[in-house]
Amino acid sequence: MKLLFLILLFVNSNNVFSQRLKIRIYSENNIKSFVFAPSEGTYNLQCDTNIIVTLNKDEIINIVQNNDSFEIKSLKQSFGKFKSVQLIGKDNFNNFKIKCTNPNNSLRIYNDDLLLNLSNNSLLLINDVELDNYIAGVVECEGGPKANIEYFKTQAIICRTYALENLSRHITEGYYLCDNVHCQVYRGNSKNKDIYNAATLTSGLVIVDSTLRLINAAFHSNCGGQTISSEDVWLTNKSYLKSVKDSFCINKRNAKWEKTIPFETWKQYLQSNGFHLNNDTDIYNFEQTFRKTYYKINNDSIPLRKIRLDLSLKSTFFNVKVLNNNVILKGRGYGHAVGLCQEGAMEMAKLNYSYKDIIKFYYKNTFIVNLRTLEQFKVN
Repeated sequence: MKLLFLILLFVNSNNVFSQRLKIRIYSENNIKSFVFAPSEGTYNLQCDTNIIVTLNKDEIINIVQNNDSFEIKSLKQSFGKFKSVQLIGKDNFNNFKIKCTNPNNSLRIYNDDLLLNLSNNSLLLINDVELDNYIAGVVECEGGPKANIEYFKTQAIICRTYALENLSRHITEGYYLCDNVHCQVYRGNSKNKDIYNAATLTSGLVIVDSTLRLINAAFHSNCGGQTISSEDVWLTNKSYLKSVKDSFCINKRNAKWEKTIPFETWKQYLQSNGFHLNNDTDIYNFEQTFRKTYYKINNDSIPLRKIRLDLSLKSTFFNVKVLNNNVILKGRGYGHAVGLCQEGAMEMAKLNYSYKDIIKFYYKNTFIVNLRTLEQFKVN
């Protein structure tokens, strides 16, 4: 069903890859006012279907929520109050600067257009952005700016697949995706040429499973030496999200961590989760040479993912050792450990593995295909 939705969404364009995505920006903020200025190109300020003014580079306007309307001013004049506002780029290449003033937020730069709506007594800001411009911005946020271009290609394909697989997530709210971790983190355009090139060089490429469905392209920071199967975390069995032994990430920044907890605190935590305990401290010791799903003492057990969430741990891949009056948790990895390990993938790229090699290593029995080819196959 999602694949059909995707095809219907993109098939109306002669060039499917020039299609736009509607991304809600500043989605975690209750925006009341902001300032806007073109950074490259010129923009038409279109209000209630009429073009009010054309803004040149660095011409600033201030937009404020005023009850159920938008009040718009420049440094020289007031344009009035409007129910509908769009800021549409006129040139081949357009981007704009935006700074929220209530609440105050740092300046950001976005490609393409800005659409405004009102929702729950606040401004709803939607970046109407070309797909690959969005992907480049996401890669910079999710993968960081310092890596080999082959890694950036890998992350671009993953982020594109994830975005297109989840296009209907916010469709009833008037946009496709938000800009935080609920969807993918997106804070504007990429300033890194390698990232932008990676997005354009892989334009249209997505990952599908053996049934030609877009995969759930999960990824995380560091798996600690072994990824985990999806069913052991989310109770959803995906044929391509299986546990993989990963030697590429074991010496990286997020490969190891440690946390100390008072013994009595650990004991009380386990008792509150139904454990029947005695005075033998050896029963608390626990070791994972390979990933397990449960922490067990005799006949009592608790999912490791619950311990991770309850205690804000970096991963579920940890050992437990009682030492004096403390419990030492020695862990490996950072994140849920399903799918691609980012630090492992970065190391593979350094070692001259291609993006195809990296994707095949972490997502089993998958194929990298061109979206246009996939559409033609499905339509035919």
